[in-house]
Amino acid sequence: MKVRRRYVFLLTLFSLLLIGYLVAKPLLRTATGYAAKQACSCHFLQGRELEDIAENDLNFSLLTRVKLDFNHEYDGVEARLFGLFKREARYITGQGCILINDRKLGLPPVQPLPLADGTAADSVMNFEPLLDSLDLDTAQLAAALDFGMTPVTGGGARAVAVFQAGNLLAERYAAGYDAKTLLPGWSMTKTITGLLLGQRNLLPEQASLFREWGDDERAQIKLDDLMKMSSGLAWEESYGSMTDATRMLHHRPDFAQYTCSKKAKQPPGEEWVYSSGTTNILMELYLRSFPDRQAGINAIYTDLFYPIGAYSFRIEPDQSGRPVGSSYAWATARDWARIGQLMLQEGRWEGQQIVPAAWIAYMREPAPACADGDYGGQTWLKGPDMPSLPDNAFLLRGFQDQRVIVIPDQELVIVRLGHNDDQTADFDGLVSRVLAALS
Repeated sequence: MKVRRRYVFLLTLFSLLLIGYLVAKPLLRTATGYAAKQACSCHFLQGRELEDIAENDLNFSLLTRVKLDFNHEYDGVEARLFGLFKREARYITGQGCILINDRKLGLPPVQPLPLADGTAADSVMNFEPLLDSLDLDTAQLAAALDFGMTPVTGGGARAVAVFQAGNLLAERYAAGYDAKTLLPGWSMTKTITGLLLGQRNLLPEQASLFREWGDDERAQIKLDDLMKMSSGLAWEESYGSMTDATRMLHHRPDFAQYTCSKKAKQPPGEEWVYSSGTTNILMELYLRSFPDRQAGINAIYTDLFYPIGAYSFRIEPDQSGRPVGSSYAWATARDWARIGQLMLQEGRWEGQQIVPAAWIAYMREPAPACADGDYGGQTWLKGPDMPSLPDNAFLLRGFQDQRVIVIPDQELVIVRLGHNDDQTADFDGLVSRVLAALS
């Protein structure tokens, strides 16, 4: 009898451990995939060592247990967790890193990006600090930047810069970073994707967007519904568990295909649901407006980034080769400021209308389904967390407190980029101090 009870106990214990493993396995693979992709990007785009990345970028949750190594057969990084899970990301010269979510597919046939000579005249942005030549309280502005660089839980800012009327008032960088360092924007990339759609002369009321949706209820989804995050497609976006967002980014090779396959949960326009998948659908819609995908990829650079002098930008692709319009743009702090300046100038740059002014205004219109009224078209608006902002201010926002804050009344663009626990930086404190220095 004792032997039998012991056997039953061991069998039960084994069953529970097996069930726990099977439940935890996808999330552990997600963590390992995130580590491989982030380490690869930080190494090849920023030139940092893996030890530094592990200590300062993979410093939360299970990521602290991940082991990183280079794969010397190709330019890439491998990540291992508990010796059970192995993920790899590979670097594409000049473009960035791709997380391998399907080992059978390998790398996509990604072509080189169009070259830019980087010598175009630029009278819009002045990068010589004007602290000593303007009528402002330089001590207060310096204190504001000090405040913006103050460490917060999980890390802190790596770059803070303040521009007025296109002039650099002041900038600060953390040790090891400077004006040439590429920094991730995470979901600030969504606003870039929104700007790209504006260049294609598409109408917000356009429906029947994808032949894959046929005649079902998804055919009723309008471009406006996608831009305003109210498509009605089933979607869950959080990052502490297995959700649609984590499956897309860390388990699927084709992000837009995964999201387009989602069924309609409710009629479009009724509920606001923040969705990185939606923005990747928008990127696919943008690319399909060209004769072929590569032409569309090239146009991201030749039609948006290069005309405003933002030569450092890279939007890394997924394993299908499509730029990840929701999350994977990297650029210098100054080039992130150029995006804010372009929107401040209603899409115009040195006499050229890069994005229609009406589209910029449309992106700043509150999404009707957003109860808080703080989201427009792939762009954030003033919310209750930043009372110091004027009502007509708008923002680019990304994971781990990436921000480009545009304040039209003052012709201000404020950039803050870094790494820390999400939503811990005091942006209202930063903005209120900058505004006080200029009053």
